Amino acid sequence: MTTYKELFGKQIQKLSSDPTDAQAEGQVWYNTTDDVFKTVLSTGAWASGGNLSTARKGLGGAGIQTAALAFGGNGGTTATEEYGGASWTSGGNLSTARISTTGAGTQTAGIAMGGNAPPVTNATEEYNGSSWTGGGNMTTSRGYLAGCGTQTAGLVIGGDEAPGLTGKTEEYNGSSWSEQNDMSVARSQLGAAGIQTSALGFGGYNSPSSPKFTTATEEYGGSSWTTGGVLGTARYRVAGSGSSNTAALGFGGYTNTQVANTEGYDGSSWSARANLGTARERLAGCGTQTTALAFGGFTTGNVATTEEFTTSIFSPIAATWAAGGVLNSGQRNGVTFGIQTSAVFAGGHTPGGISNNSETYNGTSWTEGNNLGSPADNAASAGTETAGVAFGGSPPAGGGNNDTQEYDGTNWSEGNNLNTGRYAIGGTGTQSAALASGGSPPGNTGSNLSEEYNGTDWSIGNTMGTGRYKLTIFGTQTAAVAAGGDTGPANVNNVEEYNGTSWTSATVYPSTLVFAASAGSQTDGLVFLGDLGPAYGNTTNTYNGTSWATSATLANAGGNTEGCGTGALALAASGGPAAGRTNNAEEFTGEIEALGYKTLTSS
Repeated sequence: MTTYKELFGKQIQKLSSDPTDAQAEGQVWYNTTDDVFKTVLSTGAWASGGNLSTARKGLGGAGIQTAALAFGGNGGTTATEEYGGASWTSGGNLSTARISTTGAGTQTAGIAMGGNAPPVTNATEEYNGSSWTGGGNMTTSRGYLAGCGTQTAGLVIGGDEAPGLTGKTEEYNGSSWSEQNDMSVARSQLGAAGIQTSALGFGGYNSPSSPKFTTATEEYGGSSWTTGGVLGTARYRVAGSGSSNTAALGFGGYTNTQVANTEGYDGSSWSARANLGTARERLAGCGTQTTALAFGGFTTGNVATTEEFTTSIFSPIAATWAAGGVLNSGQRNGVTFGIQTSAVFAGGHTPGGISNNSETYNGTSWTEGNNLGSPADNAASAGTETAGVAFGGSPPAGGGNNDTQEYDGTNWSEGNNLNTGRYAIGGTGTQSAALASGGSPPGNTGSNLSEEYNGTDWSIGNTMGTGRYKLTIFGTQTAAVAAGGDTGPANVNNVEEYNGTSWTSATVYPSTLVFAASAGSQTDGLVFLGDLGPAYGNTTNTYNGTSWATSATLANAGGNTEGCGTGALALAASGGPAAGRTNNAEEFTGEIEALGYKTLTSS
């Protein structure tokens, strides 16, 4: 009998623990601790991408995961957006506004076909990376159709001729369409994948009577359709991606509700893959079976959500918040600085008034430390447990102060004052390189003032574009991010980045918020909790330097909380709901990747 060594030239290793690097892929080993044979297999998973600028359904898509195109949708729009792998930017507008359309090709050589203008249209447009121009019209006007292929070798299938479902198939040669053999099952709102000579059509709406949606899959070889393996979940309003009719992905759609189901096709059968993070219908998709993109769609309303599907031997372990040690006293509007396992919480507001209390955290429990030299409420801070600084805030008499206090790990001492006194200020950095921005002087108006601290003195920096208080800031003195806040008239979702010299506008936060907490760096940060307007939140959003993405939720909703740490290991301390104060602390662990181990069995 042929042995594993004869096939692969390697002995099966005996290991007491599983290997932890990518070299384990394809290998087999015997884990002596678990008493089993193991290997590493690739798995696919969806992760959040940058949101579309415009939430929409019934849109068309084209391209690959890192260079995609979104166009049309909603009630009929010409808007086009381009995706670069992290965020969407505006592209050239379609000539014909349309919904329930489809697309094919690449970001720089795309094609938009059909849709409802209204009425249904046969208009074809070609994209060159910046603008759309008219192409040859399809022979049949239709909406709710599906498409795949390239700009010079495109394919459209199915749809609704309004009225009437169709199974018509047309091929595009870069200038004109020609009708081909029909699909066996006439249907609309189906998914498609592949190229003109190796395509797949699946799912869809095939009857006005129940069941309205189908599992039927058909394979196209360049001239005719043959029956393929059925979908595991019958659905319509589904999206697809893939390079051929032997390597495709189908995701999302509608049954009697929106679904997140994802399935992969291998040329004969469908098998379940990891679900989308957001169940939705009438979304668009593009890419391959192993690196796909899903964007837009409809849940209870139009969505801008973008998700990226990636196949890897590493499987993501979702980010989490877990309970930390309970503070000795509950207070709001304090300051927190340090890291998750070595932090300080000081000041804030208690039922008895503004506090000068100070506590230190070792990753497990809080210990009372020496008090602030003077009470502080709504101040900001920077630094580490052994070299921290707190500045600004509101003293017991009210208003905004310019006080600066430094911490050496044991004692607080007075530092030189800010040039401008203010409260509800934002701050970040270190004790010797801190940044203070925003805040409110007396009068409850938002300030755009920035100051920089060198460990001795504060100097005036360039102003923010939007004056605000109750904002949050994370990062360093030369690479910071400011998010949210209150301008005086209204809460905002404005985000600005600081490069040590000037502030520039960045991607807006997903919602308006004030009194939020934050941690991390300009390219790996997070914002959490805060007053979202109608209620205090428990949400977390991560920032990669370009776009925001939803992450884990906290157990306790609240605001007036401070945070510290890194984008991977953060700490939220104290704070409170709309009324009252808490002494809760929670610890954040960011998403990590683990090898996809598989135990081998005889079955």
